[in-house]
Order: sequence, then C-alpha cells, then structure tokens
Amino acid sequence: MTTMTALVTGGSGFLGGLLIRRLIEEDIKCVSVDLRGPKNECNDSHATFVVGDATDQGLLFGLASRYKFDVIFHLASQIDFAVKNQKTLFDNNIGCAKAVAETAKQYKIPKVIFTSSNSVYVGNRLKRPISELDTPVPVDEYGRSKVQSEILLAGYSDFFDYISIRCPNVIDAGRIGMLSILFEFIEEGRKCWVIGKGGIRHQCIFAQDLNTALLQCIHHPKSNVFNIGSDNVPTFAEMYRAVIEHAHSRSKVVSVPANAAIMLLRLAHRMHLSPMGEYQFRMLTSDFVFDTAKIKTELSWKPTLTNSEMLSKAYDYYIENKEKIYDGERNSANSGAVNMGILKLLKHLS
Repeated sequence: MTTMTALVTGGSGFLGGLLIRRLIEEDIKCVSVDLRGPKNECNDSHATFVVGDATDQGLLFGLASRYKFDVIFHLASQIDFAVKNQKTLFDNNIGCAKAVAETAKQYKIPKVIFTSSNSVYVGNRLKRPISELDTPVPVDEYGRSKVQSEILLAGYSDFFDYISIRCPNVIDAGRIGMLSILFEFIEEGRKCWVIGKGGIRHQCIFAQDLNTALLQCIHHPKSNVFNIGSDNVPTFAEMYRAVIEHAHSRSKVVSVPANAAIMLLRLAHRMHLSPMGEYQFRMLTSDFVFDTAKIKTELSWKPTLTNSEMLSKAYDYYIENKEKIYDGERNSANSGAVNMGILKLLKHLS
C-alpha cells in the first residue's frame, strides 16, 4: 500500500504540531510550511519542516513538485490578538488560501482541507445552535478572512475537493493564548470574574477530536462544509468551577455587571490596553453552540471530551510548562501567554 503524503500549512503552531504527530501515527508522510520551525524537535522520517511563508506560491509549487502531495491541510492563519495591523491579517490569510488553491490546481492535488472558524458567525444572534445553512456574519478582519478564504477555495471545486471545518476554540494540553489569563488567576487563587451570572455557554473542541475529523475528511467523497464542537456545553460559571476544583485552587467565581464590564473592556481594547477584542466580547455575552448533527452523520464523528475536561488538561500543561509558555520567541500565538495589559490590575484587585 502506497503511503500518503500531506502538506500542512501552519505545522509549527499549536494545532499543526498535534496534527503532524497524528499523521505520523497514521503512517502518513507530511511536509510542514510555517514561519517558525517546530517548537519541539521531531526526528521522524515521516515529517519534514520547511521554514517559509505559506503565501509564497513559488515555495508551495516547489514542494508540490518534489513531494507529490495527496492532500493539503490548510491551517496557517494570523490571529487577531497576535497582530497589530488587522488589514495585514486579512491580506495574509487570503494570500495563504490563494497560494494553497493554486498549488492544488497546478499539481492536481485532489483534496484541500481547511480549518475555518466560528468567527464567521460572531455577528449572528440566533437563539439556537448554528447550522451550516446559517449565513455567516463576521464582524472583524479575522472572521472576514475566514469567510473569504472559504469562498476562494470553493471557487476551485472544479479542480479539487475542498472541505472546510468551522472550529470553535480548540483546546488541549499546550493550548494557552488567552487562556493564560484565566490560568494565572486560578493558579494564584484570585477571583475568576464572569459576566452577569456566568450563564453563557460557549462551545469548544478538543484538539484530538478535531484531528480525528480532519483525518476522516481525507476519504470524504465530495466538497463540503462542517461545523464541529463538543457536546453537553456547560456555562462559563460551571466550567470555571470545574477547573478550579480540578486545580485545588482557592479561587471563587464572582459575578460582575454585564453592561459595565463590556463597556470598560471595549474601551480598554480601543486604547490598546487589553488583548480582548470583538470575538471575546461576543463569547462572554452570548451563547455560541454549533449544531454538529451533519458532521456526526456524514463522517460518523463524535466528540470525546467536554469543555471542562479539555480545559483541565490545558491547565495541567500550563502548570507543568510555565517557563516554555512565557518564552515568547518560540511560541505561536496559541501556545504562548498573552500580554494581560490592564487586566493585570484587575488580577491584583482580585
């Protein structure tokens, strides 16, 4: 049986690193293109790491000519809280999608699998789980870049099958990013603040469950779009209490008036004093749950961990790897800690 070969854009990021390890386990050869080298050394003969820009069409053409890819996993993306220029973010993310599409077309690569985002629905105010049939309503450049990337890739459907998986927050051991704020509060026994009564539900996805779906997409016989996420989504208050209990922390969940809190957080964001932006404001104030019936039916996929379970895994990693996490030089946006900004003052008042 011939071994498959995959191109992974963003293979040195949090999810990309986990996906490459999973591909190796499945005896699939993989080539990663990322602006950074791998965070951890990987000497497996099945993996090749190329430090380069995924917008560089010439680079991707050269790799496709050499390795004869069977599938492209397009994960590379700039994230809103990790860049200063939102227009650059949009142009970069569209440029990556364009280079991937042209490479697949030119070298007759039959499958492109794209990790999109629930950010495409941030402006959606439906009071029910969101299905793939609901119209995307992005409100920031990150969400708009994901929508436009989906449209761009779908436009090449005459040349290859394209599958988009719209992901909520991807959590596992090693996922830090914005979670570093919560984890620092819990570790130090500080009050953990929730908006209102903390009754908002925001779905996440366990990284290994997402990787299972990505692998199942390889053999899916057509282009498609899937929403993905965990089951039995708890409220923020329930989730925070579960992690606090898991951590044996002295922290308590404390309510703060919603309108005043969001007004102050928006002001801090506009003044560049806080890493929290529109996506986080939506997450803290409105329920967000995907209807995952389609992916469960068509891919025979199902999630294995709840939000609370995967967040506890991420917290354990944070405690065991703090020195690496705060080493900004080697971390991707989602594997390192964010700068709290003015929220550090809130921590000291908690």
